[in-house]
Amino acid sequence: MRSVGRRTSRVLAILSAALLAFAGTATAAEQDKPIPADLSDVTSASGAHCQNYFFPVTETPGSSAVLKEFGQLCTADPALLGKQPVQILIHGGTYDHTYYDWPYQPERYNYVRYMTQRGFTTLNLDRIGYGHSDHPLGASMNFDVAADTTHQIVQYLRQGALGKSFDTITVNGYSMGGLTAQVEAGKYHDVDALMVHAVGHGLLTPRSTLRLGTFAYPAALDPKFAGKLLDPAYLTSIPGKRDLFHGPQSTFDPQQLNVEEATKDTMSATELADITLRTYTDQTKNIDVPILWSPGQYDKIWCGTTDDCNTDPMSADEANYYRPGVFTKHIVQNTGHATLLGYGGVDYLNEIVGWLAARGIHGVR
Repeated sequence: MRSVGRRTSRVLAILSAALLAFAGTATAAEQDKPIPADLSDVTSASGAHCQNYFFPVTETPGSSAVLKEFGQLCTADPALLGKQPVQILIHGGTYDHTYYDWPYQPERYNYVRYMTQRGFTTLNLDRIGYGHSDHPLGASMNFDVAADTTHQIVQYLRQGALGKSFDTITVNGYSMGGLTAQVEAGKYHDVDALMVHAVGHGLLTPRSTLRLGTFAYPAALDPKFAGKLLDPAYLTSIPGKRDLFHGPQSTFDPQQLNVEEATKDTMSATELADITLRTYTDQTKNIDVPILWSPGQYDKIWCGTTDDCNTDPMSADEANYYRPGVFTKHIVQNTGHATLLGYGGVDYLNEIVGWLAARGIHGVR
């Protein structure tokens, strides 16, 4: 029995060491400022001048275990860094930063390209647990963690940790990234404006529940992630299911589904549970800066009652979850849940630039 106990202890020690190595944790003393990320193969399809960074963050305030969060800082003119407003970009579940830096037809679908050409700096993140960022235990991931790590990055930008300080910081969040932005802004009050799309309230309509229940499975079972040390809490989309993120066939290029499969990432089961629960709260009333709320017209996840956000009761009721004077609603026509990737996505980009300008936030060229 004693030998069995020793073997068990040894196995647990090895597993713990492997998990720490996998997550790439360090202590706060070892790493306390962003560093350039040595990822020569991670380039941008935007055509902008970009620099990759790892930002040291902790999952909880006061934690001594530091994780690396990846971010790609892009501008059309490096001489204007710090003078331009910066947009922090936060992707959704089963995507990484590629969502905003789309490689297919970037002249139409690439958010980074569009915004940098109009005088904005972008910081395009891989949230913790995604892409090039560290992957902690999947069960540790939720939207308090996501908001806290985003807040730490906002502070790095404010304090000039990348060489220039940024006075005007906005956030664009997609789906789970939109909820991340909402929680961060409502808790820390340190950004100037929010733009969120593909996130709302009252998620579990009968059709949405059925669709989400047949969309994902453990990422370890997926050929794309073969050989990676992903624990069972990490999920990804079942092959052939990415059309959930799109509207009717007339609203998107079918080649997008192939690009989606090739670039898809994971998400955490605990994040999926957390976003479901939070959609039945009014925590968004804590937000005190302007917010542009923009569902895609044919979002089959959030507007699952009618499958059309022009008529869906969730969309009609959304303004009631915000304090007076901060909320702007703009339904992006001719696109689905993956708002940027449908034919109507470019209209959303135009709307953002005009909406920011109306609030005194202009690109600098």
